[in-house]
Amino acid sequence: MIKTLILYESRYGSTWEAADIISLIMGPSRRYPVSRFGDACRDFDFIVLGAPIYNGKIHKKMELFIEKEREWLDGKKIALFCTCLNGAEGLHVLREMEDNLGDNVLELGVFGGRLDMNRLKESDFQALTRFLSREGLPPQGMDLFDKEEIVEWSLRLKDIRDGLLNKVPIPKLSGDVESFLKQHNTCTLATSSPGRIRATPLEYIYIMGQVYILSEGGEKFANLIFNSRASVAVYEDYTDMNNLRGMQITGRATIVEDRDEYQQVIKKKGMTMEFVRSLPADLHMIRMDMEKVEFLNSDYKKQGYSARQVLKF
Repeated sequence: MIKTLILYESRYGSTWEAADIISLIMGPSRRYPVSRFGDACRDFDFIVLGAPIYNGKIHKKMELFIEKEREWLDGKKIALFCTCLNGAEGLHVLREMEDNLGDNVLELGVFGGRLDMNRLKESDFQALTRFLSREGLPPQGMDLFDKEEIVEWSLRLKDIRDGLLNKVPIPKLSGDVESFLKQHNTCTLATSSPGRIRATPLEYIYIMGQVYILSEGGEKFANLIFNSRASVAVYEDYTDMNNLRGMQITGRATIVEDRDEYQQVIKKKGMTMEFVRSLPADLHMIRMDMEKVEFLNSDYKKQGYSARQVLKF
């Protein structure tokens, strides 16, 4: 499992808030201002550095930190982000930092900042007034901070980090995923649509490379009618950290309408169509078309791999 360290510097709070969002999504992670960097931080694998930009320069504390810890950073995989009022200027500064740090930098993120003229120190007020004048902007507050933008970047960064995992060979991982799904029969199906969310414990059957769910109906279908995007969780009871097994499946949940497919699954379940027709209510079928499986298996760590593995279809 790759641990992420988010090191940041913030002057008025926007960069701190961005670092907090990134840390939540990138977990397992730890978030520190660069002033609190110490020996406990050195065993992290993936490093995210973030700071605000003023007058075309990264925060001085971040600049000094990179200079001081350059040798340590050379052995890490890195992502950089900034908060600023001018995106082009922010990207230019991050590109310069990327050139300085070399090929270890895997991703850049430029986020809008906030400007509250009433909170500024006098020196910052004068500098920003000149900046706004140069940019042709009025000397007034603005809020360019976009949480959705930061969340999307964090999710993309998480995918990049997952690509660094010590991977189980695909044939073995595929076989292990299939074996796990065959060994279990209970899942939680999570669905959503505007204004509605639902997590439903259900029985499933894994056949023909697909997860199938039979249901008499319910609120989950109110979501699936509008949004087929869904997630399924299959897991074993927790006993201790050395015995973790569970998976999260992301994909599309399709209501099966094809008669032949429906009958095949009914037969595999050991039922007949006559029995299904005799039930007091219609029996609907959901097929989970898997796009990604995130499999947490502590046995992998004993085998020299990362405990968390990702299989994409």
